Amino acid sequence: MTQAALLLAALLAAPAPAPGDTSASPVAAARAPTLVVRARGLDERALAGALRPRSGGADVVLLRDVASVDPDHTFVDVELRAGELAVTVILRDGRVFVRRGPGGGPRDAARLCASMLAAIAGDALAPLPERAASPALAAAPSGQVLEDISQEPADARAEPPAVDPAAAQAVPVPPAPDPAPRDMSSATADDDLVEPPAPAPVSHVPEDRRPVLTLGLAGGSLFGLRPDPGVRGGGGEVRVDLRGRRVWLVTAGVRAAGHSVVGMDPENREERFGLARVRVSLGAGAWLTRGRFELRATANLSIEPWFVIRAGRRVRFGESTDPAPLLGGHIRIAPTYAIHRRLDLGVFAEVAASATPTGNAVRVRFGEPRIFSLGGVEMSFGVELRVRAWPKPTKQR
Repeated sequence: MTQAALLLAALLAAPAPAPGDTSASPVAAARAPTLVVRARGLDERALAGALRPRSGGADVVLLRDVASVDPDHTFVDVELRAGELAVTVILRDGRVFVRRGPGGGPRDAARLCASMLAAIAGDALAPLPERAASPALAAAPSGQVLEDISQEPADARAEPPAVDPAAAQAVPVPPAPDPAPRDMSSATADDDLVEPPAPAPVSHVPEDRRPVLTLGLAGGSLFGLRPDPGVRGGGGEVRVDLRGRRVWLVTAGVRAAGHSVVGMDPENREERFGLARVRVSLGAGAWLTRGRFELRATANLSIEPWFVIRAGRRVRFGESTDPAPLLGGHIRIAPTYAIHRRLDLGVFAEVAASATPTGNAVRVRFGEPRIFSLGGVEMSFGVELRVRAWPKPTKQR
C-alpha cells in the first residue's frame, strides 16, 4: 500500500506531461493561478511588484522564494543584456515562448511580460518547437510528500505488503526534471521579436557663423563732462559694422552733430550762432548674442573737424583761435534686440575724450561770453537701428 502511494505521489509531481497530452488549453495554461518569476540584470522585487497589477489576479512569486510550488503555474524568466530585454515563458504543459524587446527598467519588463502572456492566452504567439520543464519544480523541496506518508500507523510501516516485482516494474517512472530552463533565444522566430522604435529624426539647425555686414543709424544727445559741463547739442551717425565668425568686430562711422545758441552783439541785439561737428571714426571690438539679444562693444579712434556758423555763413576766426580738428577716441556699447530677421533695434552709450593737437579743449567766445565748448570728456547716448545688409539670414526650418 505504501509503495503504491509513493508511485502515485511521484506521478502527480512530474515536471512535464507526456508529449501526447494536449488536454490543457492555451488560455488555461497562460492564465495559471501562480506566476514564478526569475530576473537577471533587473531588480527582482521591483519587477514582481510591477507585474502583480498586470497579472490578471495571479499570484506572483520569485523563484528564490519558492518553498513549495503548485504544479499548475507559469514560469517567467526575464533577462536584461546589452540594452535588450529577453522574456522566456514556460507553461505547465512544457511549451516555451520567447519574445525580445527594447531595454528598460522593471516597469518596462513587466509591460512586456503582460503583453506576452496576453498574446499567449489569445493564441497570437507561436511556441518554440522544443519543450522544457519549469525550474520551479526542481527548486521545490520534496519533504512535503514524505511528511504525509509518515502519518500512517506504525504497524502499517513495520509490515509492508508484498508487491509483485513484475507489477512494480510495469509502472513507468517519471523522468527527473531539468535543473535549468533551456536557452531558446537563438531559435526565436523573426515574427516574435519586438524591435525598438526608430528614433525620431532630430532637426538640427546649425548656428549661422558667417561674417555679417550691418548698416546702423543712430541718433542721440551730446553732453559735456569736463571742462564746462552741460548740454552740447545732438546729432546722428551712420555706422558700418563687419561682424566676424567668432567674437571680433570692426566698425567705421561718420557722425554729424550740431548746437545752436543765441548771443548778444555789442549793440545788445540777439544773434544766433551754430556749431557744426563732423566726426569720422574707425574701431574694433567684440559682440555677444543670447537668443534675440545682441551686445556690441567697440573702442574707436576719431578725428573731428568743426566750424561755427553765424547768420548762415561760416565764421572766420582770428589768429588767436585755433581751428584745428579734435583728435581722440571713444568707447561705445550698444545692446540691441532683433525685431526681425534683418532688423535690430536698441540703444547706445559712449564716452569720448578728444582735444586739439596742442592737448586742449576748445572754447568759442563772442566777445567776453563763451558760446560753445567742445572736446575734453563728453558723453552721448541715444537710439540705434541696425539693418543686416549681407548676407541674407538663413531661414530656419
